[in-house]
Amino acid sequence: MGREEVDAARRGANEAEDIARKTQNRVDLSWAQVKEAERVGRAAEGAAENAQRCQEEHERGTGTAAAALRRAEEEKLAIECDWFEGVRPECRPSEEDIVRMKAKYGYNPNFLHLAVVGSSGGGKSSFINAVRGLSNDDPTAARTGIVETTNAVTRYPDPRPNSRIIWYDVPGAGTLNVPEWQYFNDLGLYIFDCIIVLMDNRFLDSDLAILRACEQFSDVEGFIVRSKSDQHINNMAYNRMPRGFDLSDPDMNNETRSQFQQMKSEGRRRFIEETRQNVQINIKSNNLSPKKVHIVCKDALLAVGSNLRSSKAIDEAELLNDIRECVHRRLQSKY
Repeated sequence: MGREEVDAARRGANEAEDIARKTQNRVDLSWAQVKEAERVGRAAEGAAENAQRCQEEHERGTGTAAAALRRAEEEKLAIECDWFEGVRPECRPSEEDIVRMKAKYGYNPNFLHLAVVGSSGGGKSSFINAVRGLSNDDPTAARTGIVETTNAVTRYPDPRPNSRIIWYDVPGAGTLNVPEWQYFNDLGLYIFDCIIVLMDNRFLDSDLAILRACEQFSDVEGFIVRSKSDQHINNMAYNRMPRGFDLSDPDMNNETRSQFQQMKSEGRRRFIEETRQNVQINIKSNNLSPKKVHIVCKDALLAVGSNLRSSKAIDEAELLNDIRECVHRRLQSKY
């Protein structure tokens, strides 16, 4: 083989070796790239799985937080509704509270203590005078007026011989000094044996709050009394008479007087029916125990209490009898 052929063969071998080396380098590089790609892929999969877990945890946390927020909003709304309806969350008094209030009101375990409560100007003082057998102008009568005259709980022993009843005239619920939501507890009404809720024109939220509190404190009996029945019946009859009608007119003819008496009789029937219906609807819709309403006026109450007849009487005799039964029942339970 000539020199030129040897050189050519050598160059060919070198080129082949160089090609082989470059090929191996490319193979090595491709393998490294494959390995790197696999590593990046595994890292990407791990990152995706971690992101999915984080998303799921976030969604669970968000759902839990949303549910907790929803419950908190519902509880807040319920509390606000009770607040604006005059219903205070049940707060039972301590033994110290009971002892303090009994001392404040002169509570005597040998007597029955009856409180008369209701809206301002509802006729509580006149009612107490009548059930005690006193007219409003009696020297020992409770003070009366067209506005709220009782600023503090006032104690009135029953003046009849051997009576074991003490009456209490309580400031009107819903006044500026005594808001509805703190009326029952702050005035210590839980120490009384019986509470008479006196309503005038309509059944108020404060009346319902008091009756509800009476049921919470099972030792307190509650009565519902509609007062001023004679005034309401007269007003209903007047409203149906011709304009300018005046009952005191001395020149009024018998026909007009007869018409007024007819309107009064119809008004009496409607007043009794509507009063009983209104009270029962309110009692039922507020999930309170069934109670009857006693419809009375002070003049008839005073007459019936003195064993006299009265054309104005409606439930006065029944009320006095129910009070006597309550007194008897409560006194028996004390001994």
